[in-house]
Amino acid sequence: MDLLSEILNQANWKNDLLVKRTLSRNWGYRFPCERSGGFHIVTMGSCYARTDKELITLERGDILFIVKGVHHDLVSSPKEKVVPLKDMNDIKNSKNIKQTNLEENSKNSIHKKTSSLDKQIATTSIVSIRYEVPDGSIHPFFLELPSIIHVKSKDIPFAHPIHTTIQMISQELESTFGSDLILQRLTDILLYYTIRRWLESNPYPESGWVGVFRDEKVIAVLELIHKDPTNNWTIESLANSVGLSRASLAFRFKKSLGITINDYIVKLKVEKGKNLIHDSEISLEEVSRRVGYSSAFAFSKAYKRIYGQAPRKRKVS
Repeated sequence: MDLLSEILNQANWKNDLLVKRTLSRNWGYRFPCERSGGFHIVTMGSCYARTDKELITLERGDILFIVKGVHHDLVSSPKEKVVPLKDMNDIKNSKNIKQTNLEENSKNSIHKKTSSLDKQIATTSIVSIRYEVPDGSIHPFFLELPSIIHVKSKDIPFAHPIHTTIQMISQELESTFGSDLILQRLTDILLYYTIRRWLESNPYPESGWVGVFRDEKVIAVLELIHKDPTNNWTIESLANSVGLSRASLAFRFKKSLGITINDYIVKLKVEKGKNLIHDSEISLEEVSRRVGYSSAFAFSKAYKRIYGQAPRKRKVS
């Protein structure tokens, strides 16, 4: 598995709500996002997204990806008043909604006929997907992303799979058979495409996890380490694997991540051990062996150096 795929996969973000709604006349909703991320996709018409810092115009086919759980508004006009939502389900009670297809696995759909007058009123269709962010530490890659990523449809090539993915999500929300798993996979695919598109479209910083993707050699080293963290890696063996000198690799790695290769390997092994302790009933000795330590004592020493307490205490808490 490549490094970006591993980061996204191990984030364990779970989509727990998919809503498709068609709105008319004047409308506005405020979305609370304490520890959630997600998408808004405009499939028809246009609208605006407001935060405390900016106003974003959303056109048909645009994606608004909320990375860090920013409270935000979706509105029909820049100064429109909003109705706070405790849950996206609240939106179906609005008088401005002509059609709502929802919920719980998209098994129910409500269709309303519109008058000839309604048909002349500008309407906007939006698909919203929420991801719950698990408690605990968040990979620094996500912390370095902007709070909001706006992917403009006009900037995406016509044949790009993002367009097809959006269309398939919209169609599956109308379906009643087998849509649960399909929608889960499609929304994950859209998440990956959106982040990859942002990485491709923006200049990488000199350092940090986002900046790592500008250095193919460092990426190759990280993928080797993540593929087999229990291997007895040395700077020399890794440098030989990617065709660099030891000094060059050590410099480029620390410049990118601010940490030495050896310290990174220790941290990765201890993190994997911590997850095993929290998620299983195996002994500390077995955990230590699985993550490449010769003894529970050696693992505990490394664990305490990183987390400031013994692993058994961590398990109890």
